[in-house]
Amino acid sequence: MQRHENKFVTFAEKIFSMKKISIAITLMLCLFSCTNKSKKIIIKGDIDGLKNDMILVYGADKNGDALDTIYAKDGEFIYRAPVDTFTQVTLLFKNMEECVIFADKGDKVKISGDISSPDLLKVDGGDLNDEMNSFKESIADISKSTSKLKKEIYSSYISGNQTKYDELLQSPELIKAAKGIKEKAAAFIRSHTSSLVSVYLLNKYFVQEKNPDIAAIKELSNKLSGSVKDSPLMQQVNKLINTEEVLAAGKQAPSFSIKDIKGAYINLSNFKDKYLLINFWASWSSPSRKENSSINSIYRRFSKNHFAILNISLDTDKMKWKEAIKKDSLSGEQGCDFSGWGSPLVQQYGVEVLPTNVLVDPRGFILARNLEEKDLIRKLEELFIENKPTN
Repeated sequence: MQRHENKFVTFAEKIFSMKKISIAITLMLCLFSCTNKSKKIIIKGDIDGLKNDMILVYGADKNGDALDTIYAKDGEFIYRAPVDTFTQVTLLFKNMEECVIFADKGDKVKISGDISSPDLLKVDGGDLNDEMNSFKESIADISKSTSKLKKEIYSSYISGNQTKYDELLQSPELIKAAKGIKEKAAAFIRSHTSSLVSVYLLNKYFVQEKNPDIAAIKELSNKLSGSVKDSPLMQQVNKLINTEEVLAAGKQAPSFSIKDIKGAYINLSNFKDKYLLINFWASWSSPSRKENSSINSIYRRFSKNHFAILNISLDTDKMKWKEAIKKDSLSGEQGCDFSGWGSPLVQQYGVEVLPTNVLVDPRGFILARNLEEKDLIRKLEELFIENKPTN
């Protein structure tokens, strides 16, 4: 199936600034693979402030493919989708906020509230939606306290003001609010151990962080009981735990072999005796492209040492890949197998969001993952002391 990467990136770039695609919806069954077309879920929306906006509908694909599009008119919409078993749907709004819905065949649900607080939208219909509503009520005060700040974050991102965007994301107010919501989510999970809502909250507030706290995830996972432990989403959470443990600092980096831009195979042994930064990116990923200038700067500064960069692209179009390399003057070695998210290498390195980076030492052991630019530079300065700036 053709991925909708361009459409997805244009509409929801914030997903790439978070770990594992914030909506990360691994569901019971893809909405459009059903055999009984007469069984449908009906989702009605009456949302204040929504106006005539577009909404993306997400289903079973964990990599973020939008299954469908809803067009609201004056804040109202009706959406029907065929299903033959229980499913979970996430609606992603233009302001890059989401609303999750739990439904079974024949269910009718209604969404109401104000688009200024999409994380507080009420979903009527079904016990699981009622449970989700109760969680939303528990975080209402925290969420409302940051509504203005979230609007500023969205505006700065859309306008391309990266400096302001980064500053706002690190604001004490937002960090405090995020901590408070995580505490509420943890409390909910501990008191609803057999609910699929708990699995969703575990994924959303703990797994989807850029550097997830594996100990906390394991502790909460162990609280869950019953059939939810075997749910597809929980299986993905367990997969993350295993991946993070395999790729932890001090572990041997997975071996690989991938063709470079000239068609020759390249692997870890090509970088023997060098520190290697593996940078996962794609021509269609705006956050990746923004980071390419930093990659070039870091390469110019440190490549005279025992340091190299391997840029591995998730592109599926060879021409677009080469054009992006040329346009960005991307430094370092280039590799791509044109398999996109299905690439074995992407799976081996647990890549779920772009850009992703892995720093490997000369012996092939992982030093760190997902380092921000300033942290990466600091680490390389420690490794190559002669490049430290003098006062």
